Amino acid sequence: MRKDVFEALAPVCPRNLHGAGKESPLKLASVMEERDGHVWHGMLHSTDESLWTEYPIIDGVPILVPDVPTFLNNTRSQIQARQDLSADTQSLLGDAFGPGSEFDATRQHLSIYAYAHFSDWLTGAAGDPSQVAGLSKAISDAMDLGGGAALDLGCSVGRATWEMARHATGPVLGGDLNFSMLQLAQRLMVEGSATFDLRRIGIVYDPVVIDLPDTAAADKIDFWAMDCMALPFPKDRFEQAVALNLVDCIAVPTQMLVEVERTLVPGGRAAFTTPYDWAGNATEPSDWLGGHSQRAPHKGAGEPVLTATLAQAGLTPVAENASLPWKLRLHARSVMHYDVHMVACQKAA
Repeated sequence: MRKDVFEALAPVCPRNLHGAGKESPLKLASVMEERDGHVWHGMLHSTDESLWTEYPIIDGVPILVPDVPTFLNNTRSQIQARQDLSADTQSLLGDAFGPGSEFDATRQHLSIYAYAHFSDWLTGAAGDPSQVAGLSKAISDAMDLGGGAALDLGCSVGRATWEMARHATGPVLGGDLNFSMLQLAQRLMVEGSATFDLRRIGIVYDPVVIDLPDTAAADKIDFWAMDCMALPFPKDRFEQAVALNLVDCIAVPTQMLVEVERTLVPGGRAAFTTPYDWAGNATEPSDWLGGHSQRAPHKGAGEPVLTATLAQAGLTPVAENASLPWKLRLHARSVMHYDVHMVACQKAA
């Protein structure tokens, strides 16, 4: 965690904010370890002493969610995973744990998304374009990404955060709930390179290295564990926000849109992309934006429902692209193709 980003964004206790409606600033209570000026392990506390809350900083990632114990329980395998095992040991563990294990699921997710973000930054890369950089450019072309503080929701391993930092003049924060991806993002930022296992086939993986081409924007970037439906900020904190392919991956998308509007400054801009690839284990159909009820006037289409929901949340659509390519490499012989819908919008001034 960067101390200067923490001080500039001044987060508040998410438990107090979303449970009691009170804005209680957080303070850095203790630092157990620092790396290159970053708080690598430490503890944040609420300044409201009537509500004892602790928010740990683990591997450089502050965990700022309303229910910390539940988050830690749900992600304990990722938090406790070792980073110092050899490729052969990792391979042996993969064989022993087998497909479908938590170990394999984490490796697959990191392989898919780290490649989608950083395929062009891999050591010895063959020049595959970064899917996330492509979406970020489409957003930049649709709206001015300059200005002050910026928020990348559902940042995954962080490429869009880096792309936003090229334009923003203030701090740029990436937020997600996947701890293993935040670990990778933070390690890449602090160390300038990071290794992940790229899936070749089955449970065969090859270690590959991401190298930052430059670190010019690193002093304004940070990555935090946050719930996009319960952001740890008072209103009017950010000038811009993006959420790439997040709308269809969370429990209540409308709540995320409300949170984005709340934390944007008047006149602030936001952009959302989604392939409307809904899954019942992530979102109940009643909370889908389209994808059901074809008897309704929208015939089940997601696009008109999203734009209408944005307007209801106080975000006026100003630009739109109905079909942007999005490709996910599952393994060396399998690629999934999507067309995503992009909407850029603005909060009333």
